[in-house]
Amino acid sequence: MEVLAIGEALIDLLSSTCLEKDPTVVTFTQYAGGAPANVAVAVAKLGGKSFLFGKVGKDQFGHFLINALKNNGVSTDFVGFSETGKTALAFVTLDHLGERSFEFYDTHAAHNDIQLSDFTAEIIEPTRVVSFCSGMLANEHQLDCTLQALEIFKKNQSIICLDINFRSAFWPPTQDAAGKISSAAIMANIIKASRDELVQLYGVEHVEQVVKSWIEQGVSLVIITDGGKPIAFYTQNFDGTYPAPKANVVDTTAAGDAFVGGFLYRVAGENSSSKTFVEWVANFQHVLKAIDFATKCGAFTVAHFGAFDSLPIMSDLNV
Repeated sequence: MEVLAIGEALIDLLSSTCLEKDPTVVTFTQYAGGAPANVAVAVAKLGGKSFLFGKVGKDQFGHFLINALKNNGVSTDFVGFSETGKTALAFVTLDHLGERSFEFYDTHAAHNDIQLSDFTAEIIEPTRVVSFCSGMLANEHQLDCTLQALEIFKKNQSIICLDINFRSAFWPPTQDAAGKISSAAIMANIIKASRDELVQLYGVEHVEQVVKSWIEQGVSLVIITDGGKPIAFYTQNFDGTYPAPKANVVDTTAAGDAFVGGFLYRVAGENSSSKTFVEWVANFQHVLKAIDFATKCGAFTVAHFGAFDSLPIMSDLNV
């Protein structure tokens, strides 16, 4: 199956201190990034067929991103130029453990300029693996467009993955992020989140109940990562944990995206529709092997700087 990633492509600006250069003069180096774009690149670099659907600005950064996507094997047929917004920038800083923090410059960003009319039949009618993040739900207009598109994707038996990838900077303070994410989550076949995200959204005392409610409402698989701790997974038939491999961590910027891309690469290669996925996900070994592969992708990525550049090709993984 082809993988369609929906959402932002943006510029990650890593400081010279991140890159272990002269700390007395702070400069920034641009890298192509954005969680959905990273997922599309992760799939393509592993040998899969992927598309990005979204918009970039009519600026030097937008052209840089489109060229970077093409150079990494991602189809940009569904990437447009916004008439109103600029390409978003994310200034990235890393601590001594490689953990990242972001400062977003995304007011009126190009990736928010998505209209329902942009979801053409060519995009929503084929049966694909569809991946999106919670950023597509962060304003009322995009939420409405996304929910309507998801209904059509489901009707056409696409396999839908929500990577929560919560970024509070994307959400206006008055928005009910937790409620809006849950409203879209129950339309997904797969939900991936970090434990920190779920705690931030729902509170530590409610995480298990939220996951249980998603499964009860029809989500086939929930995967929760937790840094270097074991990955937890939940399905209609079983749940369990899987150890995260040890890694030489220098930059965690694209770690979750590498995991999602690796997992969806396996899902896409072993399924043909949401109907086959129901049978696939009921097999414990299928889920375990896909998670094992995804953890290898994540472990390779955190040992390298940047986003697109850090994502593995198959020969990097020793599989």
